[in-house]
Amino acid sequence: MSTVPSIDVIDQATGLRYLFGNNTAPVHVMCCPARPALTLPLANFLCKDLSSNGQTIMWVDEIGLNDREQWPLPCPVKFDLSKSLEGHVTLDQGVNALSSSLWYGLSLHTHRIARATTPLSERLTSSGIRFDSIVVTATIGQPASFAYYGPQANFTVISACAPEELQQTLTWMQQVEARLTPASWRVILAGESEQLTQALEWFEQTSKAHLSQTVQLLGSVNAERLHSPLANAWSNLPELAEVLKRHLLTH
Repeated sequence: MSTVPSIDVIDQATGLRYLFGNNTAPVHVMCCPARPALTLPLANFLCKDLSSNGQTIMWVDEIGLNDREQWPLPCPVKFDLSKSLEGHVTLDQGVNALSSSLWYGLSLHTHRIARATTPLSERLTSSGIRFDSIVVTATIGQPASFAYYGPQANFTVISACAPEELQQTLTWMQQVEARLTPASWRVILAGESEQLTQALEWFEQTSKAHLSQTVQLLGSVNAERLHSPLANAWSNLPELAEVLKRHLLTH
């Protein structure tokens, strides 16, 4: 994939957040309702790339062991992140350092938390390390977890253009909105030119009727990408990679 945005862009985005008093890391949730594991290689690339270029990233991974399509955990995990959020273990036991600027937490049970807790973004602020972003690879059927990561979240969904998959994606988005109001909705569509136009029009119409805000297009890929082996699903897409990184840096 392509090079990251310039250091000036990174500094400007980070500087604006702190200038206006937002000292907690923004939360970015990525989900492909039809194939949740598809976000794993995407997050793996984005988190490593951003962390190697001056950002400190927390990767929260909700994809269950049976749904990962053999994509490995990036490190051994002793405690689920939910244990730290509930206060059963310390934060440094629920998150794992992959490098000095990239941290990882496996979050399979956070949706089961049944009481108010301090959100992860606030916990990280108190950790002594300034985190720039929290990136969540989300599964389906667990929208209750998102409020435990931060007071608001930006959401990016990945969807094919077929009517049944568009409806599946919309249903997941409505489940999210039943729990919280997203800071933003973005979509990556998989399809060809006419399909993409029709799908985007469909999202524009349905978001006005069924969601709190308009869904904006981040980019598109060909339909085969959604069925590719995970290792190759996001390869050789420099323009989309650039757009995704800019979105993470500026929202």
